Amino acid sequence: MQKLKLTTDQNVPIEVELASIGQRLLAVLLDVVILVSYFFIMMILIMIIFSTNFSIFDQHSYDFWVIFFSIMVYLPFVLYTPMMEYFTKGQTIGKMALGIRVTKVNGENAKFKDYFTRWLFRPYEMYIFMIAFGGIMALIASFFFDTLISSISSKNQRIGDFMANTVVVRKRPKKVYSIRDILAIRSNQNYTPQYLGVSMYTDEDMMLVKNVISRVEAYKNKATKELAIELADKIADDLKMEETPKKKLKFLKTILNDYIVLTR
Repeated sequence: MQKLKLTTDQNVPIEVELASIGQRLLAVLLDVVILVSYFFIMMILIMIIFSTNFSIFDQHSYDFWVIFFSIMVYLPFVLYTPMMEYFTKGQTIGKMALGIRVTKVNGENAKFKDYFTRWLFRPYEMYIFMIAFGGIMALIASFFFDTLISSISSKNQRIGDFMANTVVVRKRPKKVYSIRDILAIRSNQNYTPQYLGVSMYTDEDMMLVKNVISRVEAYKNKATKELAIELADKIADDLKMEETPKKKLKFLKTILNDYIVLTR
């Protein structure tokens, strides 16, 4: 699985797993199936409902049919991708099914203009190949073009992603920390806990502590050190300590080990 190291606007480094090209194509195909199904179902319903009441030869009926078709069929069909991604924070139904989402290259949530930009360049690519090939070949050619550009890009970005400064990532990374990871840190049979108050915390709290420790060890920079200091100060305050130990990382590791001994 291809990974990407990002730096947030707060200068905090994070590591994400990029969605594979196969996942992205499958998500697009699923969305296409959904959209085509919606289009034909709505067309059939409109024909059933209005065929006996309206005539295409009557100007008023024709105008109403065009307006109704545009609102109920055409607009949802065309704007499905940007609107879905905006309201679900980077996902369409296809992306939900594949567990992937769109995000900014700095790890932040994209904004509507970013989703709109990505969508705007999808039709652009389609029109290029529609002129050259036409029909179903335009769709096949567009998939091939997207795949080619994404495979060349180090971040699996297509043209729309380049223009919007976005990437598509896995929503649930393959590697996530669990309480089993915490319990496997070390054997504590002969270990005497120093901070008995840590038992008030939860497994989720200690997973956060472990993640901070891992991040500090992986990224030795000012941002991660400040994160560790802030967490250490918070824990010291919770435990009603007079002051936070000077060696913050060692303190966090001790807190984690104490929790294991007192709660396992």
